[in-house]
Amino acid sequence: MKPLLCFFLMLMFPVPAILGSRVEVDLGLKYQTIESFGASDAWSIDPAIRKWASTGDEKAIEHLANLLFSTAEGIGLSAWRFNIGAGSSEQGEKSRIPDPYRRAELFVSRPGGEVDHSKQAGQVRLLKEAHERGVSEFVAFVNSPPVWATKNGLSHPSKGEGVGSSNLDPKHLHSFADFLSEVITYLRSEYVGVPVNHLSPVNEPTWEWEGESQEGNRYNMDELKAVYKSVHASLKKSGLSEVIHLDGAEAVEYTAALSDPYKLKFDDQIYNGGMNKSLNGLYRNYIDELLGDPEMRSILGNKLSMHGYFSDANSERMNRLRDLTLKSVQKVSPDAKLWMSEFCIMGEPGDVRSFSGPGFDPLDMELALHVARVIHRDLTRLNVSAWHWWLAMTPYDYKDGLIKVDPDLAPESVTPSKLMWALGNYSRFIRPGFKRVALSGADNINGVAASAYLSGDSSQIVLIAINSGHKDEELMIDFTNGGSFQDTKLAKSYLTNKYSDLVEHKGDEEIVVPARSVITYIFDTL
Repeated sequence: MKPLLCFFLMLMFPVPAILGSRVEVDLGLKYQTIESFGASDAWSIDPAIRKWASTGDEKAIEHLANLLFSTAEGIGLSAWRFNIGAGSSEQGEKSRIPDPYRRAELFVSRPGGEVDHSKQAGQVRLLKEAHERGVSEFVAFVNSPPVWATKNGLSHPSKGEGVGSSNLDPKHLHSFADFLSEVITYLRSEYVGVPVNHLSPVNEPTWEWEGESQEGNRYNMDELKAVYKSVHASLKKSGLSEVIHLDGAEAVEYTAALSDPYKLKFDDQIYNGGMNKSLNGLYRNYIDELLGDPEMRSILGNKLSMHGYFSDANSERMNRLRDLTLKSVQKVSPDAKLWMSEFCIMGEPGDVRSFSGPGFDPLDMELALHVARVIHRDLTRLNVSAWHWWLAMTPYDYKDGLIKVDPDLAPESVTPSKLMWALGNYSRFIRPGFKRVALSGADNINGVAASAYLSGDSSQIVLIAINSGHKDEELMIDFTNGGSFQDTKLAKSYLTNKYSDLVEHKGDEEIVVPARSVITYIFDTL
């Protein structure tokens, strides 16, 4: 084509300009050390693995394990949450939990009994698969005490039962704690051989748990502390206290964890959700009550686990709520670690997202971009050192799973989601021991938002960029180390968008973040 003709064509049909942003990454300014990215095995994992194993479908089990844990074929999760059941499964319909997938088996059928090795066999199998693929962080978590330890003999405070502040029968407090030590000992023994290293004995103690939809229990603050103290003593008696980190309080949302003065700063109200209206005690203020109590701070290892539910629909919660939560923690215990230990989409739409929880399209890139923005905010505004999604696999038409499976659990129906691959842009490449480093110039959740991480040996930098906009954007990156410039070389990049699932991206030398995508850049330091 002649140059003059080319010039006139360019005038008539101009190429859209690529927007650009200058970004500075300061490797000398370090924040939290990343411990893990994870997900949970509740609830369909157990029946699915059992079903596939019973038909000899080892390929289906291997495929699921590789999707979740492989750093070559999947998203390389570095943490796995194992649900210790309360016995609703053995009760069947008498459990009053209508959905069989939401019931769970019980390892020990009576106080002081022995572990039944046939229980939760599907979950145990995937636990072992995770360990074989290099997962290093294992969290055993509990929704309800065993049914033999509850006031009403059920795995939830069913409506009308009159169980009061908690369904845990006080006379079984220590039996419950010993039950957990026995289960942990079994999972770490030669029978299973997985070095479970975290125990979370309480889940969302604020919630009423009277919906009869799953195992669950509530605890006021005095009861909560009594559980942690008893479990800590049992772990010590069993010789496990040096290898098991006790996690708490698994607060249902950041606003429930906030100190009262900071909650007032946020929205002029004291938190009154869940059981706080019942006059049965305190079901909030977890930052003050746990990190501010020297004994509890020691028992929990100066760490607080919080769930991120209801924190993502509007901009005030995506931004200011996280800022205030971090300030609330730092005022009480400046060196405390924070985990975001459970999240999926709940609540109504807002100005940040246009959708609610029901309805799950695995190919929904809008959902994937949104969750990536939540991860970004939790890492960069709340400084969490671990980030855990809720269900690894869901049979429901609900935005609570990384992987979709049909209700009949047919292995051919297993479908990884764009959401899963977007999480993989973080979990596969930011490995335990990486440190978040300062990044400025790209923090627009409606455009490009980026964060950067330095490997433990300082040889590698991982930069993850989310482009929620509809135009490509170039990042002009300056790497410095406390002010002096640092030489780096772009080694590889991996893209998740409408057309790609965490695939190696062959781009130009320029760092261009494609529209509507999540991309991971890996740089070698020189």
